[in-house]
Amino acid sequence: MPPDGEVGANRPVILGRIAAPRPIAPRRGGGGRIQFTDTAARARRIDARFEEALAAIGDQILIAESIQAADPQLVLVFEALDEQIDLSNVAERLGIEILIEVEDAVLPSDGVRLMSEKPRNAFVSSCLHALCVNQAALDNLLSLWRAWKDTQQLPRGYSPLRNLFAHLRDIRPWGPQDRLRTIDWADYFEGRIDDRLHSIEIELWYRRTASVRDKSQREVTALVEQAGGRVTTVRIIDQIGYHGLKCEVPTKLLRWLAAGDFDGVQVVRSANVMYLRVTGQSLPIAGPPTEIHGDIEDPLPGGDPVLCLFDGVPMANHVLLRDRVIVSDPDDLARSATVDERRHGTWTASVAVWGDRGSNQPPAARPVLVRPVLVPSEETSDRTEELPPNELAPDLMWRVFRELFEGTPDQAAAGPSVAIVNISVGDPASPFDTVVSSWARIIDWLSYEYGVLIVISAGNHGTLRLLSPARVMGPLVCHEHGTGLFRL
Repeated sequence: MPPDGEVGANRPVILGRIAAPRPIAPRRGGGGRIQFTDTAARARRIDARFEEALAAIGDQILIAESIQAADPQLVLVFEALDEQIDLSNVAERLGIEILIEVEDAVLPSDGVRLMSEKPRNAFVSSCLHALCVNQAALDNLLSLWRAWKDTQQLPRGYSPLRNLFAHLRDIRPWGPQDRLRTIDWADYFEGRIDDRLHSIEIELWYRRTASVRDKSQREVTALVEQAGGRVTTVRIIDQIGYHGLKCEVPTKLLRWLAAGDFDGVQVVRSANVMYLRVTGQSLPIAGPPTEIHGDIEDPLPGGDPVLCLFDGVPMANHVLLRDRVIVSDPDDLARSATVDERRHGTWTASVAVWGDRGSNQPPAARPVLVRPVLVPSEETSDRTEELPPNELAPDLMWRVFRELFEGTPDQAAAGPSVAIVNISVGDPASPFDTVVSSWARIIDWLSYEYGVLIVISAGNHGTLRLLSPARVMGPLVCHEHGTGLFRL
């Protein structure tokens, strides 16, 4: 752990400027690729956006007053086109914290045109800078914007901001829609039991120092309790810049969010909150058949397992799995799942052992290790298999990896021979959408840290939209030193 709660620099994947600032290489080979066609209209739009930001920080002041918090802040997202600008020095000068910076690629919209009549690439790079500002910093930003708008110049030391303004497409506060944008409320409420507390995850913006993280956590905890809920689990993982809270909240709060009634739910308006997620895993799907016809005469496996599945509790005594799987269940999740409810783990284990049974392949020569991470949910009428209600996915993944390869004070490592980990579990409320999720970041870091191959299921998300190659690759090429999203 770095001293004094400061963030360490040894990360294989860096999302934004959590660690020490890194220089951004300047562009080569001439000027930019785009031009704003109506600079006056762009200036008027950004003027209006700054007015919205002033109103938004006023809302943060009211929220802070309701819980007696000091120094309310606002997260502002600056979207700039065709730029690579290092804002670290100017942000320090203005007292601004850079939370994340993410590259994307977009098609030119109205008001933007490509300089070349025959471009080799129709997409334009876009960079999102999420900045945390207080009232004083916002006032300074507005003053600098007005100065640049009038003269195209800024005082000495502010040239990065001058370049940002020149490429600025839009600014906006990070609001409730951003925090909830991937939730399918109709899908979530289907089968959910009303009139009880429901588990949600609140991911906070990961702040640079321990004191600021503690302040934001206390403020969000107060807002959750104010809404009739409670915080059950808190985890901070410095290695991936993660700060998460698992909470239980009443059904009425989720109904308000689903209806877009954000005025009654202050926690979703808090600038400390990056995302609010309502569920960990949903499996309303049919799996492969596990019936058998005739006797199984294939030899049993031998040796130590090299494959581990993170999944549901399997039917370990099923004729297809008996003596072919090893179940490591230190959390005793089997106690919470009847035999009939052990669906997904049984399907996945059957595929791991037998592959496509229609192709008459021999079974796996080594036993398959299964580490249950799913349990039937008491919040759904059909007891859908989900992550345990008190678990945060990034923390659960790290704990399970430690159990596998390091062991605990009371137990030896469960799978030191494992070389491949399969995770056919995911969050349907968090499909990939520009910003790599905390779950994906911890998986990438764990693969790097423990030197194992991690195979990730593509999922069964029925409404997942296909992205263009540029949209998919944009966030990956942003950090050239990164290892990619997953190692496949």
